[in-house]
Amino acid sequence: MTGLLRGWDAERVRMNSRAWTGHFDEVPWDEIAAQFHATAAEHPVFRHMADVVDSVLACGGGQRLAGLTSMHDLVVTARPVPASSPIAVVVVHSPSSGHVGAGGVVVEHRSITGHDDRIFRTSDEAVPLFWRFMIEKFGVEPTRPALLGADG
Repeated sequence: MTGLLRGWDAERVRMNSRAWTGHFDEVPWDEIAAQFHATAAEHPVFRHMADVVDSVLACGGGQRLAGLTSMHDLVVTARPVPASSPIAVVVVHSPSSGHVGAGGVVVEHRSITGHDDRIFRTSDEAVPLFWRFMIEKFGVEPTRPALLGADG
C-alpha cells in the first residue's frame, strides 16, 4: 500500500470543494434585511429571501451567524467566521440566480470536504428549510422554535 503513496504531493491535491474561498466579508444583518426588503418591494418573488433574513433577526441569529450577499443570493456561515478559507457556507439562492425560478427556493450547503447538500422547495418553505440547514450543518438553532414551522 505504501508504494501507492510514493510521489503523492498533498500541496498539489485539491478536494472538489465549492466552499467559500477568500475572506468572508460579512455584512450587518440589518443591511442585508434592508437590501432584500427593497428588492422584494419591487419584485415580490424575492419575498421569501427577506423572510429568511427577518427570521435570523427575530431569533438573535446575528450573534451566531454571519452573512453576506452574492448578487441576490444570501450566503451564511457560522460564527466565529474562520480567518482563512475554505469556509463552509449555506447559500439561499434567489429567483434570479439561475438555480431556481419564481415560486421556488434552493438552499445549498457548500462544505469544505466537497460533500455538498442541495434541496429545492417551494418559496413558502424557505424559512423552515433555511433553519434545517443551520441546525444540521452549523448546529445553530433558532431561539424561537415557532420559526421552524410544523414539519421543521
